[in-house]
Amino acid sequence: MYIFSEYFSEFIKSYKPKTELPYFLEILKSIQINFDYNSFNKIVNHNGIDKITDIKTESLDFLISYADFILEDNVISDTEIQDFTFLKRIFKIKEGDFKKYKNLEMNEILKKEFIRIYSDNFVNQKEELLNLNLQSLFNLSYDEFEEIKEDEIIKSLIQGANPKDLDIAKLPKGFTLI
Repeated sequence: MYIFSEYFSEFIKSYKPKTELPYFLEILKSIQINFDYNSFNKIVNHNGIDKITDIKTESLDFLISYADFILEDNVISDTEIQDFTFLKRIFKIKEGDFKKYKNLEMNEILKKEFIRIYSDNFVNQKEELLNLNLQSLFNLSYDEFEEIKEDEIIKSLIQGANPKDLDIAKLPKGFTLI
């Protein structure tokens, strides 16, 4: 059994799905606080869902909404990471699923965070940790993550940022240190 955080329960209460599918709302209600695989599987089977991956689109929409909710305070707590990771496990979300099925929505969330992180041309320790957590939430490889944040890094460099202050391993193509 897994017990979700109060923060997750708060999100569930306010969550408005794109489409109100009764079976998905029933599934969400079942995981609101305590999660038990047996109860969960009964609800899934009762609603004629053969495999949890059959509701991947709804699951990813839900996780995108939860990620947006988590980031309202510009921090991802350990508890939020735990809940999000457990949800990915429940819904059998694999590496590449966000990029493959919800790339636009994922990029929108990430770009919003990158604009905030890089707007002052300096990445502090909290923002470095946030970057790591964002990469983890969306199951992105290092190269995929670096590619998504590259535009904001370039803007910071053009504005005169010191590359050492930007939490980057290498300069984007076309930039050299003088």
